[in-house]
Amino acid sequence: MINQAQSTTVINTSAAQLWAKLEQGTLEACMLRAEGRTDEAMRLLQGQMPAWIKAWSSQCELPRATAQEKLRRMFAETEDFVGRGVAQRRLITAELIDLRDKRLGEKCRIPVPDHHAPVGLRQAVKLDDIEAMLDGLAEAERETRREALWPLRSRATLAAAAF
Repeated sequence: MINQAQSTTVINTSAAQLWAKLEQGTLEACMLRAEGRTDEAMRLLQGQMPAWIKAWSSQCELPRATAQEKLRRMFAETEDFVGRGVAQRRLITAELIDLRDKRLGEKCRIPVPDHHAPVGLRQAVKLDDIEAMLDGLAEAERETRREALWPLRSRATLAAAAF
């Protein structure tokens, strides 16, 4: 009887550890995708996570439908969490830029991209391929931000060279 209780505890602990690994992996994949690093996100989602999901589902002692629903809910909640974080980061960044502009004046203003302006994608995307559209938009947004920061980096380089 003691051995059976111990083995159940080991299985449950192992399932709990695998679940924590799945949560962390899902969060990391969602963040990588939000940053436009889709190749890394796909390597994690398609390379490592299937083995973790299989191991967890075999050890969690839940009916298959319940385990699948728990996974779906965790994925949806994590995507929502990361989405809210990205939105909050945008709001805070815009607020900080406005505050900085008020303090420094217009001479040091860094152009902020208009989120309603048309965005050009580097590659053709089929109309029904939503994932590729989102990936392309994320890449275009990253490039726009990088280009917007270039004048700041140039001024910092010139200022450092002046010393």
